[in-house]
Amino acid sequence: MEAEHYAAMLAQVRRAYQQTILKHGGLVVRVQGDGLLATFGHPVAREDDGRRAVEAALELHQVVAQLQIELPPSVGGSLNLHTGIHSGLVLVEAGDIERGRFELLGPVPNIASKLSDEALAHEILVSEETLGPASHFFTTGEARRVTIKGRQAPISVYRIQARADVATRFEARARRGFAPFVGRQREVEALERCLADAMRGAPQFVAVSAAAGLGKTRLTEEFLRRAAQHDCQIQRGYCESYLSAEPLQPFLQMLRTLVGIQHGTSGTAAADALDATLAAIDPALSAHRGEYLRALSLPGADTQRAAPEATAAALSALFASLAARKPLVLFIDDWQWADDASKQALAAIHAIEQRAVLVLLATRGAGLGEMKPIDAQTFELAPLTDTEAAETIAQLLPGADPFVAAEIGRYAGGNPLFIEELCHSAAHDERRIGRLYGGAAWLNQLVESRVERLPPAQAELVRTAAVIGNVIPAWLLERITGCAEDDPLVRGLAEHDFVFPGERVGTLRFKHGITRDVIYDSVGLHARMAMHLRIAVSLQEAGGAGAHEDAHEPLAYHFAAGGDATQAAHHAEMAGDKAVAASALDRAKTQYRAALAALDKLPASPKRVQRWTSIAQRLGLVCVFDAQRSDLPIFERAVVLAAETGDAATIARARYWLGYISYSLGEARAAVEHCELALTMAERIGDNPLAVQIRATLGQVHTAACNYDRALVLLDDAIAVKRRHHSGQRTALGLAFSLVCRGCVLGDRGEFAQALACFDEALACVVGVTHEIGATIHGWRSAVLLWQGRWPEARDAALDSARNAELTRSLFQLSIARAMSGYANWMLTHQPASLREIADATAWLDRGAGGLHRSLNYGWLADGLASLGRDAQARQYATQALLRARKRDLIGVAMAYRALARLAAAANDSEAASRYIALALKTAHARDSAHEVAATQLCEADIALARGERSRGAALLDEAQPAFESMSMVWHAGEAQRLRSLLSSRPGSA
Repeated sequence: MEAEHYAAMLAQVRRAYQQTILKHGGLVVRVQGDGLLATFGHPVAREDDGRRAVEAALELHQVVAQLQIELPPSVGGSLNLHTGIHSGLVLVEAGDIERGRFELLGPVPNIASKLSDEALAHEILVSEETLGPASHFFTTGEARRVTIKGRQAPISVYRIQARADVATRFEARARRGFAPFVGRQREVEALERCLADAMRGAPQFVAVSAAAGLGKTRLTEEFLRRAAQHDCQIQRGYCESYLSAEPLQPFLQMLRTLVGIQHGTSGTAAADALDATLAAIDPALSAHRGEYLRALSLPGADTQRAAPEATAAALSALFASLAARKPLVLFIDDWQWADDASKQALAAIHAIEQRAVLVLLATRGAGLGEMKPIDAQTFELAPLTDTEAAETIAQLLPGADPFVAAEIGRYAGGNPLFIEELCHSAAHDERRIGRLYGGAAWLNQLVESRVERLPPAQAELVRTAAVIGNVIPAWLLERITGCAEDDPLVRGLAEHDFVFPGERVGTLRFKHGITRDVIYDSVGLHARMAMHLRIAVSLQEAGGAGAHEDAHEPLAYHFAAGGDATQAAHHAEMAGDKAVAASALDRAKTQYRAALAALDKLPASPKRVQRWTSIAQRLGLVCVFDAQRSDLPIFERAVVLAAETGDAATIARARYWLGYISYSLGEARAAVEHCELALTMAERIGDNPLAVQIRATLGQVHTAACNYDRALVLLDDAIAVKRRHHSGQRTALGLAFSLVCRGCVLGDRGEFAQALACFDEALACVVGVTHEIGATIHGWRSAVLLWQGRWPEARDAALDSARNAELTRSLFQLSIARAMSGYANWMLTHQPASLREIADATAWLDRGAGGLHRSLNYGWLADGLASLGRDAQARQYATQALLRARKRDLIGVAMAYRALARLAAAANDSEAASRYIALALKTAHARDSAHEVAATQLCEADIALARGERSRGAALLDEAQPAFESMSMVWHAGEAQRLRSLLSSRPGSA
């Protein structure tokens, strides 16, 4: 292009940039060449900033494509843009002539730029986290993943094609899919009573008011669905804060719907349709024809501006005529954005008398706002109750483990929108409940826009509260800000749905954990760090040294966030020790991990390494009750650090704990290898206590691997030593664990009485009501009772184990306990729901936990599903059990083989059935499991009798029944007797 032509083109493009961006509420930060960087949400954050940015991009693409540009003949065509849109937190600094109006620091502008580079000609790419549910205001291509250099995970993006035929947030939400309608029964019943009064000729005006996300629209839609069932006519409208907002918007939408005016309808056709509609409703309405024409901007309207009172009266007459024909419900969403003309129209409608009219408004804040003269009921929606939240989570995230579900409920604070988004996040990665999947910047904007609307002093107060934490001691807030609990600024935070009185006297809390985290992230880093240090110092000064014991967790948190690693490591270590003493396993893991992270920030030294490995070993004691694969790298690193010290004792202990964690993860071979190395080192340096501890652990490992002869030797030695040193004054953890493992071995061998005696002795080793070892003791008692066929007692023991696991927050133990109670229920009731309980509990651990004894769960599921004839599922779980056998996890394998044998027999595959029975017997003998041998003989007898092999069946029963009786397996003996009684009634071969 000629330079002058190029300059003229740039001027046109830049003019389009400025006009279009400004129109949609954005700011042009920088124009460089023919490129543009614009920002939305600064200096004022709005909840729809993401949508505004996309609307601006769509219009900008259209405007630029239509520019009349003098292009060289060889080029031809028109100009086109390619655009990237991303959202998130940025640091905004003043710019200059080189950097533009602002300098935006952080990854967000760079990602937007990368998306723009990724976009093709005419293409707009927007990240999923920018739009969220608002993506349904647009037609989009399929979501795709784009890898961004420097970002750990790919980013999910949409290609924006056009605006969708969606007018309201409800319609956009409906396309995404509703969350289940839970609770709100009281509100629905109240609305239905109002409707009943209206249908009797007493007009009703009702407002449903709540903060964003609490379910106003979901509630009103449920009510409107019911109103439609009462043969009511329903007219809808909505208010908007920008874009297509116009005077009288909700009522004009209703009028257009009544008349049938579509986009593109010619003015003459629309006027004709209006006349026909008015005549059909009530000929008397023709007196207001001019007002309707003016309101709709149709041909024939008087060009003089109508008086607002006249338009309001015309609308009132229209709705009164409609209500005379049939009960009428007028619903207006987002009334908080209503313009003055709409408010005037509502006042005119309120004057309607003796008509079946119900006006329903959904609004935020104080309901009808300035419309005080209107006698209206306002229903303020409260957050969902804990029970309602749990029901919602169960439907949105089926199979979620109880701890994840409880964390979502706590973090969401009963807000249905937050619950839904957290469930969406947990479906991707349940380990990060505290952070929404992909950032969910659109939801952050929702929160930030609410903070922006606060007076400056109150906004600063809520930001300080967010730095203190989710729960805020009132004295601490006053010390930092000067605002006491009864200060109007503090009380006002509750009115704005931010901070409320806490459960404990003298505390405040954020209603929603998400809200707190978003506000916290919006505080500048340096200001945040300084505030954390002020808070930590205030905590220390408040109570002197005596207060530290109760304040270790907050002190560790605030010192770490304030950048004081030395103090953070100290208090986190102390907090971890305190949590272990209280059997709060999840808190202990969190604090010990925090202590290790803080130590990593300190200068390297032998003393730091010794301390690091010492804390890692205490973390190991916690992890063995609730092992996660994410724990393993810590103990692998401890071995490396220990080797650097050259200290044999440190190396031996680090290697031992790596072995113990491997055992807890179900990696028996690796556990034996590490523990044998550690034992050799301990014996070489003469560390007898450590050697005893390692031999006990090796006994546990060999128990898990079903090497029972080796296990009993090691366990008996450890038990003898530990009994001599047991004072009875404190929980003898090692002794109890060794007794449990001995009971497991004896139970699998069919020595049930001796096994149960071991569990009794182990339970006597526990001092106090709650300890994590209690879940293990009750859990293995349940397993042994299941082997013996004592279903009710097994269920009771499993429930005891589950209660203990819930108190100590051990997901691994809870999973095992729930699976055991599920199998006991299955054997008692044969209800499929019991198998669902086992499957759910098993799935909890499939997301990163260890595989210790997992074959037992798979065996139960294979057995139960085979009984129901669900062949494919039964084979799937049986296969999982067989795969676990490669890790020497044999405990559920014989049962899996029996399930496969029954499936093969049902398919008339005798050869396969015999092969599976043989494998089940081989596995049972490898375990030296008398009860498994007898149970396999019973299964084979059942198959033989079904094939008519009476002699073979009788011979097998002759072996199995005495074995059952000798082991007091009453239920199994009864099953053998039942099969024996069928011998006389079944013809068959000899």
